[in-house]
Amino acid sequence: MGDRAYVRITCRREDVGRFEEIGFVEDDAESDVAVFFGWHDAGCEYDGSMFASDGSGEYREVLSTPNESLALVRVMPDGTIAERDLDCVREYYSALAVARADLGITEAG
Repeated sequence: MGDRAYVRITCRREDVGRFEEIGFVEDDAESDVAVFFGWHDAGCEYDGSMFASDGSGEYREVLSTPNESLALVRVMPDGTIAERDLDCVREYYSALAVARADLGITEAG
């Protein structure tokens, strides 16, 4: 049996077909480059993450906590922050804000 995890994607109704083409199945959907955001749980071989696209063609993904929608930044053994992780988190939240606005979603979460 393969590794499976739950994934949630929020996108425009007219973009649903794009996600179906790559194997996603529409299940009570809320709504060349699509604006979307979502998250997936951790599996045996990968960590959970949150992701967003603001329609610019850039895909932003960050590690996330398993029980809250919070992005993670790794801390190295010497106590320093993994700077690239911090940059990725900032880029993710920026893309998420644009995607939410574009999709007309105002509530956080």
